[in-house]
Amino acid sequence: MTPPERLYRYRPLDGDIFARELGALKDGYLWSPHFADMNDPMEAFYELGGASDAVVDLMLKPSGKSTADMYGMAKGIIDNFCLVSFSSSPADLPLWAYYGSNFAGMCLEFATDTLFVGDFQNERIVPVTYATEPLPAIQLHELVTQEAIENRLSRKRVEWKHEKEWRILTGAGGARHYLDDALLRIYLGPRVQDEHARHICDLFKSRPTEILRGRITGYSLSFETVKPATPASNCERVGPGTLNLDDLLYSRDEIEAFLSVPIDRLIEELQAIAARPNVDAVSGCDLSVNHKKEALYVWTEHRLRSDRVVWERRYYDRRLRRID
Repeated sequence: MTPPERLYRYRPLDGDIFARELGALKDGYLWSPHFADMNDPMEAFYELGGASDAVVDLMLKPSGKSTADMYGMAKGIIDNFCLVSFSSSPADLPLWAYYGSNFAGMCLEFATDTLFVGDFQNERIVPVTYATEPLPAIQLHELVTQEAIENRLSRKRVEWKHEKEWRILTGAGGARHYLDDALLRIYLGPRVQDEHARHICDLFKSRPTEILRGRITGYSLSFETVKPATPASNCERVGPGTLNLDDLLYSRDEIEAFLSVPIDRLIEELQAIAARPNVDAVSGCDLSVNHKKEALYVWTEHRLRSDRVVWERRYYDRRLRRID
C-alpha cells in the first residue's frame, strides 16, 4: 500500500504530560518507544522456529553452533525494534478519546514525504494489518528477509481495526527529529485547556504550522484556525539558508538547454527552498546522469533542531515538476 500524503498523530496533554509534549514540539521530534511500552500486551507478538531446525542442527553440529544461537541473535535484533504510530484522519472520535486526553489533547498533521527528510530517513513505514490469529512462527530461512519481521511488527488483533494505523518501524528507540515544515497543522481538541492552547500558539508564532481548535456542534466535530501558518520568509531560522546562485548555476548553459521553462523559474524554486526554516544551504544543482529519467537535481542540507545536518536530493523534469 502507498502511504497517505498526510499522517496524523494523536497526543495527550493532561497533567504532567503537557510539559513533555510541549518540549517535543519545541525541539521538533517524535519519540519512538519500544513495543513493550505499548498499551496492547499483544503488540509485536512473534515466535521463532521451524520443522527443519533439527536437520539444520545436525548440519551445524561440527561447528558447535545451533539454530538456537541464530534465533537468539534474531530475537535480540527484533526485540530492539521500536515504532511511531500514526492514523490517517484528524477527526477520528475514538482516537481523540483514547490518545487525545479525552478530547483535551492534540493531533499533529505531518506531510509524509517531508517527515522522511529528517531522522526518519531510511526507516520503513508500513500499514498495520488486523486479524484474529497471529502469523506462524518465523522459520530460519525467513530471517534473511525484512518482510517476515515487518509482518509481525505490523499486525494487531482485529478489534483495533478502526484505528487504521500506519507505523514507522525504527531500529532503536528515542527522539526522531523532523523539519519544522514537516508539521503542517496542530489540531487542538475541543476540551483543550485555554492555557495549553495559549502556550502552543506562543511556541509556534514564528513557525510554518497552522493551529486549529476543535468545536463540537451536536454530533459534529469541526476545527477553526486560531493561528495561521507563518510564511517561510517570516519564520525563525534553524539553518542560515545559504544560497549562492553563481556557484550553483556554474553549468547554466546546459541547464537552460535542458529546461523547457525560463531559468528564472528555477531560480525562484532555489530561493523558495533556501527560505525553508531548516535549510543550512542549497549546495548543488545540476543535470542528473544516474536518474532513471532525464532530470535536474537539487542538493539541500537541512539542520534539525537537534543540530544534526541531513541531506535531501530533489529531482525535477524539464518543466520543473517534482519527480521521484
